[in-house]
Amino acid sequence: MATSLLGCTPELNWRLVSSSQNLAHALMPCKPDKATRAVTLRVNATEVSTQLHMQACEAGKMNFALAELAVPPNASTQELRDAWRLASLASLHTTESQAISEPRLIKGDKPSQALMTRVTTPAHQAQFVWFITEQTIYQAAVYGKPNDKAFAEAAETYVSGIKWP
Repeated sequence: MATSLLGCTPELNWRLVSSSQNLAHALMPCKPDKATRAVTLRVNATEVSTQLHMQACEAGKMNFALAELAVPPNASTQELRDAWRLASLASLHTTESQAISEPRLIKGDKPSQALMTRVTTPAHQAQFVWFITEQTIYQAAVYGKPNDKAFAEAAETYVSGIKWP
């Protein structure tokens, strides 16, 4: 009931968006802007460079993002995901020990396990979900203010709307 009420608020106009390769779909509460940029992540002692495709928008004083990272040949998908996760936490000036992580199921034709991480800092609260195909890592993220009472419901609606085609 709360999710359906949340979906009717004028600030959150939920719509289906697809990843750049149309392999993953998500419900976003606003029309996202798209960008692509080169990124470098440190995996163990090696720097790994790749392309990051991102769709992001702001609604209800929260930011929503769906990003995908191409896994370069000879790179470990799990290690690259872990490096991206640590970089995401570092961007919020927090560490892995301050985050709460748990498995999450991504729905669709081929259900798969994902890793969901939540963190609250004095300036932000964020919820991330990382899920993987063979050569692509996805990240769905929601960022909000630490005392925003609508954050938990909006983040759950967003994460619950992620699915494989």
